[in-house]
Amino acid sequence: MDESRLWMIFTAVCLASLIGLLEYEGMINLIGEDESKSSLYDTSDEVHALGYECLENHDVVMHFHPYLTIIIDGEELVIPTNTGIDTGICPNAMHMTHTHDATGKIHVEGHQEVDVPLEVFFDVWGKHFDETGIFDYRDGSIQMTVDGVNNTQYEKLVLADGQNIVITYTSN
Repeated sequence: MDESRLWMIFTAVCLASLIGLLEYEGMINLIGEDESKSSLYDTSDEVHALGYECLENHDVVMHFHPYLTIIIDGEELVIPTNTGIDTGICPNAMHMTHTHDATGKIHVEGHQEVDVPLEVFFDVWGKHFDETGIFDYRDGSIQMTVDGVNNTQYEKLVLADGQNIVITYTSN
């Protein structure tokens, strides 16, 4: 085999490896789904800075409880017990937004007084929520009320003690 043929094979292998790496890293899409079928944007992919706050002790200056109800197509969803407790980000600890039971009561705790938007809880939970929808539900309409009044702040709503937040999603 002559030297020019070896260089041609070497170049082809390098080029194929580069294309494979770019495909694997998601920089190009030659063999996967087309753009129109790509996964939905998910707000929980970009965790709010407060979602990284961990409480390793209960020496807190902020502690209050809003209540969250989620209704999807007429059925109330159960918010899981211990959401935000002992996670990959906060092992053996709690996030500043967490639950202890499945009642929808969110515990908001912190070592300093700060405004905590609702998106922090959804980020900690690992679920999508904004004006486009909730979870993977995006083809219908979404409404949020706070203490019975329509509210369009969605994920930006600053949590407060005793708030009754109801998110209702209805499919088309």
